[in-house]
Amino acid sequence: MANEKESTMIGVIILDDRWHYTYVNEYAAALLGRCSADLVGKVIWAEFPLAMRYACYEQFHKSFQHNTEVYFEEYIQSINQWFQVSAYPFEGHLHIRLHKQISMEMSFLQERTAQMYIEHAQDIITLTTRDGIFRYVSPAIQRLLGFEVDEILGIHIFAYCHPEDIEALRGSFMEEDGLFLNNDQGIMTCRFLHKNGWYVWFEMNYKWMLSEEGERSQKLCIWRDITERKLVEERFVQAQRLGQFGSFERELTKNYILWSDEIYRIHGLAPQEQMNLRDAIQLIVPEDREKVGLALEKAVRQGKVEVEYRITRADGELRYIKTQIERSRTDSNRLIVRGLMHDITGHKLIEEELKKSKANLQISQEIAGLGHYSWDVIRNELQWSDELFTLLHIQRDSYTSQMDLFIHIVHSDDILKVKEALREALQAGSLDMTVRIIVDGGIRTIHTMAKTTYDEWGRPLRVFGTVQDITLQKQTEELLRRTEKLNVAGQLAAGIAHEIRNPLTALKGFAKLMCHANEESKLRYFQIMQEEFNRIELILGELLILAKPQVLAYQPHDVIAILREVIELLNTEAIISNVIIDLTYEPDLPLVRSESSQLKQVFINVIKNAIEAMPTGGNLRIIVRKTANHVAFFFEDQGQGISEERLPRIGEPFYTTKEKGTGLGMMVSFAIIDEHQGHIAYQSKLGVGTTVHIQLPASVEG
Repeated sequence: MANEKESTMIGVIILDDRWHYTYVNEYAAALLGRCSADLVGKVIWAEFPLAMRYACYEQFHKSFQHNTEVYFEEYIQSINQWFQVSAYPFEGHLHIRLHKQISMEMSFLQERTAQMYIEHAQDIITLTTRDGIFRYVSPAIQRLLGFEVDEILGIHIFAYCHPEDIEALRGSFMEEDGLFLNNDQGIMTCRFLHKNGWYVWFEMNYKWMLSEEGERSQKLCIWRDITERKLVEERFVQAQRLGQFGSFERELTKNYILWSDEIYRIHGLAPQEQMNLRDAIQLIVPEDREKVGLALEKAVRQGKVEVEYRITRADGELRYIKTQIERSRTDSNRLIVRGLMHDITGHKLIEEELKKSKANLQISQEIAGLGHYSWDVIRNELQWSDELFTLLHIQRDSYTSQMDLFIHIVHSDDILKVKEALREALQAGSLDMTVRIIVDGGIRTIHTMAKTTYDEWGRPLRVFGTVQDITLQKQTEELLRRTEKLNVAGQLAAGIAHEIRNPLTALKGFAKLMCHANEESKLRYFQIMQEEFNRIELILGELLILAKPQVLAYQPHDVIAILREVIELLNTEAIISNVIIDLTYEPDLPLVRSESSQLKQVFINVIKNAIEAMPTGGNLRIIVRKTANHVAFFFEDQGQGISEERLPRIGEPFYTTKEKGTGLGMMVSFAIIDEHQGHIAYQSKLGVGTTVHIQLPASVEG
């Protein structure tokens, strides 16, 4: 601080270039309601976060950025006083002075009559500085905008103005070349923020108060709430724009009718002074003329009626009309009918399209075996289409609209999967799931796909989806899978026979030796023979796993253990074909929730294909690693490769690149991986080899 004597009535604050207090005199600390020692070293905006909405925030930054001294007025809530503030940068610090109190120059508000008016006024009365800082706000602010007076004083008027209205409001404060752009008084409309977050429309009457020198010093505003009026205006404008309404009037004893310009436009005619009644009737489609006549008679008898009919415009276009007719009397007691005519062609066309679409949807759903549903997430209500009841063989009277109760018909093994899929659908926006349900005491398999809709804040509102009963399809796939298992088992028979022949030969030899051996040798021979028996039993067990039907049981499994069993099973065939199988994997791989026999079938198909693709021998590298929330398998062979045009067709039934293959093996493999929520892909290059990439989700239990 400079060696100058400080006035006890001047607050002095010094900030460094990072907005830390480095000095606060006692008077300034008292104004802030704090102790000097507590403030030094603290960040000003952290200690007084609300100050970022006040004039000081903008002015302090301006002084630092432009290296200039600034002067402005600031309001301190704690003592309800205004101060003149100056700030100037010096040697990397900002020196701030709070000078003597200033009057608000509101003598006109000190009068008793004015005070009574302000306290009870329905409108808000404000006084702002030349720059737009609130210096006075009447008590009505709390009723209309929810703010207390102290929350507004000292804050810039733009802080509460709607972003779209700021430019218009700014115009009443801006000046160019010393001249203000707006008049000294006027009226404008703008929206102001309510404390609860919405905006309120106001009509602002403003008048600039002039200083003794004739310059604008303060701005007096009266704010009137016109929100209701604005809503009515907006609705009226929208109705005019979208409604396509026209009005008419007819005296019953006359042969003409008076139409508004809009009705002439609806009929494709140029406006006239009056329309001949016979010509007007001719524009109505003949089949509807009697209906319109009866409606007119009913209106005369009962006073009011509504009728829909069709007209043919002057250009030949057919239009749909909805007319409201009302009976009335003129000042001279003459009977007339008047009303509104509305062109509803657009609505009718949409209605017809919706009817056609609904009918087509029903036909399509019946052909495809589809039904649809809608889940109201907010109310937790689930609505099913009629086709869905028929499709799932469920009686409507036994149906519940609560999603939680619907879960009860899901197979117990699939309940967790359904709940997880629903949670993901609410977050990700889509659903694609196959699930088993129990109806009429039997198990059915359904496939559902759905999309989620959200509100403007991103909250899920509704899930709409389709359901297809794929029970028969799944049964067919299972039959194909079992057939393929038997086919694989048959192909493995030769290799297994060779594998079994070796231990059988050993068993025969040791059986003969035991006839002439001593007791010690017999025991050793018996142990060797027992190991060979165990070897045969293991091989036969693996063959039976492939041949017999398995009960599906998805459990967390160690995929490396499964791979090793398959490699051991196929190793004989690989050796015969001069193929070396090399398995490498990362440590601490997660478990995979799977059906082990099905994964074995996939691995057998992939490895056998790789061996057969290398008739002259080669290396088969199997790499397993963790990727994100999945376990990835790479089977890389050095075979003949697959041409680019054939790759997309792998997995199609009866499509194969082998001379005696059926193509069912990979079709079944694709289906198994899909059921495990995984992914399988082929990459290949002729003469180089093929890589099969399989990806399976890691088990959350693992």
